[in-house]
Amino acid sequence: MADAVLFTLLFLTTAAAVALVRSALRYWWSERSGRVYELAQDRTGTALRAAAAGVAVLAVVAVAVPLLSPGGGGGTVTAAARTAVDLRVPAPPRPPARAAAPPASGSAAPRTISRPAGGVLQELADGTRVWTPQQYAYPRAAKVSFPVVVAEVGAGDQELYAGFAAQVQRRLADPFLLVIPRTCGGAGPDLDAVARHYRTLTTRSARAILGVGDRAACAVREAFAHPDRYRAVAGISGRYEGVAVPPPSPAGRRPALLIASGSGESASRDSALRFRTALRPRADEVRVIDGVSGRRELFARVAGYLTEKVDGPKHP
Repeated sequence: MADAVLFTLLFLTTAAAVALVRSALRYWWSERSGRVYELAQDRTGTALRAAAAGVAVLAVVAVAVPLLSPGGGGGTVTAAARTAVDLRVPAPPRPPARAAAPPASGSAAPRTISRPAGGVLQELADGTRVWTPQQYAYPRAAKVSFPVVVAEVGAGDQELYAGFAAQVQRRLADPFLLVIPRTCGGAGPDLDAVARHYRTLTTRSARAILGVGDRAACAVREAFAHPDRYRAVAGISGRYEGVAVPPPSPAGRRPALLIASGSGESASRDSALRFRTALRPRADEVRVIDGVSGRRELFARVAGYLTEKVDGPKHP
């Protein structure tokens, strides 16, 4: 409302100032024209009109300054608007965004660790490690599924990968996917995670398990406890006195057993022979390999044996 009054006053004072200025100019021109006729000149009227015009101009300035200055009428509107904004009820705060749920075990993409023996060693989210042979990455094998060997062995044992790869190069073994669990025993969940990420054969006839050193006996126990999971088992450089003889089972359902030891491992060899004697009445097959020189060659022989017992890679 105050702004409307000020604008009205500005208009009226401006009109009055213009009229007074015109009147003063006209009166002054009239006096100048009288000089030709030598008439007496009276400048009082001109002075009064000029003074009135000056007062009107000052009035225009006095009204215009409050309107045009930042703190004038415009500021009143701005202050009112700001007050209205301040009086509004503040919006409720947004709830914090929910953090993404952690991926389920085995669902995250495998992480590549190294590339031993021409293959690729990767690690799953749960700590399980998987070695894929060189042949797994061949373009012509893009739809081929591979047999699986669960290897109860230290993850840093590079001779395991080198031995299996060497026997494939000699054309004496099939390429296997090697699965290295975090702990010995209970490889079922590990195999399920592996099957979600890799092209593997999931039938019993395409799976085997091996154990090395202190884990040899554990691998044999695992195979005997789950004859429906593994077609063959290999114990390497281990001792088997603590392994119980399994109960009788239907022929063909018991895993084939290989017990291997290297050159100079007499204690392991003697334990293997005693274990074979105890198993003979209740095992389909127990084979002993001993005196093999070199750890890599020992693993190569194991790869050849497992190739005899389990299914090879298959196309769909």
